[in-house]
Parts: sequence; structure tokens; C-alpha cells
Amino acid sequence: MRKKVQDSIKRKLIRKMNELLEELKGAGDDDISDVESENVIGDIVDRANSVYEMQIYDKLTEKERINLQEISDALKRIEGGVYGKCIVCGKAIEERRLVAIPEAKMCIICKSAAEKRKV
Repeated sequence: MRKKVQDSIKRKLIRKMNELLEELKGAGDDDISDVESENVIGDIVDRANSVYEMQIYDKLTEKERINLQEISDALKRIEGGVYGKCIVCGKAIEERRLVAIPEAKMCIICKSAAEKRKV
């Protein structure tokens, strides 16, 4: 894969992750003021942060959790130098597939076979 394309994909993955986290952060902001006013004893900031993180996690749907994990995994593959290789057969994933679906971890042949097994 060309370095320029991989760098573009990396930026796209980071942007997608940041957008998802910002949406979740915004969704949790309403609840945090209630938490801070209730926790008078102890370190309010630490407790609020802990509760805030749990609230963010609770707000994640299963699809969002999977999406975040797939994005994180793709970024790790980029850093590890194995991005663009199918995790099943080891062959190169087509560049146009990665541009369209940057978190893709399987080539189209292996992905199709996996989908057929699900049915």
C-alpha cells in the first residue's frame, strides 16, 4: 500500500474515532453536573471523572463499542506495520476496499466466506 494512502486512511480513522468520542462526551455532559453536586465528601473531581467515564461507557451501544474497537485495532495494525493484510489469509486487502472501509481487517474473499458462515 502506498504510504500517502495509508497516511490518509490513518487520519480518517483518527477522525472517525474522535467524532464518535465527541458525540459520546456531549451526551454525558448533562449528567456530570448532577454527579458533582451530590459528591460533597471526598475528592469531587476524581469521583466525578470516574462516574463520568462509567456513564460514557454505559451510553455506548454494542455497535458503537464494536466500531471503536475496530477503529482502534486498525490503528494498531497501522502502527504494527501489518495494516492492509487480511487477518485470515494474509494476502493484501485491496486499496480501494481500505479507502472505503478503513477498519476492514479481511480481504473481500475472506469477508464473504465469513458472512456466508453466519447465515
